Amino acid sequence: MARTMDLAQYVYSADMTDFQTSYAEVAEAGFHAVVLGSERAQFDLRVPAQAQQAGRILESLGLRGSACHGLDIGPGGMNDPDDAAREALMQAHAGLMESTAAIGARTYVLHIGPLRADEPKPASWDRARQCVDRLVPRAEALGVLLALENGLPGYVMTNEELLAFVAEYDHPAVGICYDSGHAHVTGNAAAVLAAFAPYVVTVHLHDNDGQSDQHLIPGQGTMDWPAVVAALAQCPRLVHAETEAVNSAQWPPTPEAWPQQRVYERYMETLNVPGGDVTYR
Repeated sequence: MARTMDLAQYVYSADMTDFQTSYAEVAEAGFHAVVLGSERAQFDLRVPAQAQQAGRILESLGLRGSACHGLDIGPGGMNDPDDAAREALMQAHAGLMESTAAIGARTYVLHIGPLRADEPKPASWDRARQCVDRLVPRAEALGVLLALENGLPGYVMTNEELLAFVAEYDHPAVGICYDSGHAHVTGNAAAVLAAFAPYVVTVHLHDNDGQSDQHLIPGQGTMDWPAVVAALAQCPRLVHAETEAVNSAQWPPTPEAWPQQRVYERYMETLNVPGGDVTYR
């Protein structure tokens, strides 16, 4: 049976000066949903009152804040050996997850962290698992899915290790965020998605040249989009998709910043194939 699914639009933080103005452009372009984060223009969504105000603006525009990208975790991340830093990160994640869930977020993306050269990898894995253990009960209570994102070279987990981690964890509140750009740099993007498929709950869809994480609009890089879109339809737990093309004059890899309407049209052309099992909107 065909499914209809939201494509949540990501807006680059540096381009946001006013929350309502930025998202009015997104709504007028045709999008129905957006990606939330800790700071969106004048709002700090870690503060519940500010998150509620932002949520009311989105509702007035006919938008859903259905996806949230977790905090910019800095150099340490969930496998940071500093116990105090890791504890502060967990509290911050839990707070942001709670305030964004209150305004509609259903997925919360997590980066595991970088590979450390000064210790065995299992030690990093253990700390990352402890962090997931901390966040799972809160996510489950909020009705939020934790989405662990596949990384780039230098991340603590390879694609194969991430898949094994989530499969072994085997919890309904834990899944994978498939990042197409990362997958294209580390291997065959469609094949990575096909392997992840049983666990994918959200996706970051953007393009690159296969060499670096450029966050381009589909078609501006070398991604095999028909193969990726076909694999997307085979992800039974997928809740929604997210764009994550930066598309900003302030982002050096962007060849040309497009208006929101043109971005929406390109994503719709890319994702909505004739006879497809999923219709994105």
